[in-house]
Amino acid sequence: MHDRDESVARLLRFRQSLEQLIEDVLPGPADSLAAGGPPAPLDVFLRPDEVEIHVELPGARARDLEVSALGQRLVIEGVRPGERAEAGSYLCLERPIGRFRRVVELPVVADTRRATGHLRDGVLVVRIPRIQDRRGTPRPVPIDETPPR
Repeated sequence: MHDRDESVARLLRFRQSLEQLIEDVLPGPADSLAAGGPPAPLDVFLRPDEVEIHVELPGARARDLEVSALGQRLVIEGVRPGERAEAGSYLCLERPIGRFRRVVELPVVADTRRATGHLRDGVLVVRIPRIQDRRGTPRPVPIDETPPR
């Protein structure tokens, strides 16, 4: 099962990298661009009993964030604090500030109703318990010798 989890995790990283590349190259209503800024960097970890998502949000406060579940997707949106100077010209502009939105497709079946999150030192950590997928697992059916009435 560990090999399958690792394969799913690699596929998820590839998909997110591809989505980021498309957002960077093609203008359009992609999640982060529609929200008004670059996406917040994140990591997704598969653990035996949960999915753990770490989102890098330096300076953000919990009241500026909204995390919600929609089916097997986690939607993370909010505002990164900061200001841009009105006068002068920029030589380098790398710090993302302002609105952002990320949608994370959960790589396994998870119980989004029991998701929890905490924000510490500029990192939002969301934990979602996994649901063991029992499809394809034989389940015995009891057989009674008494005829139905």
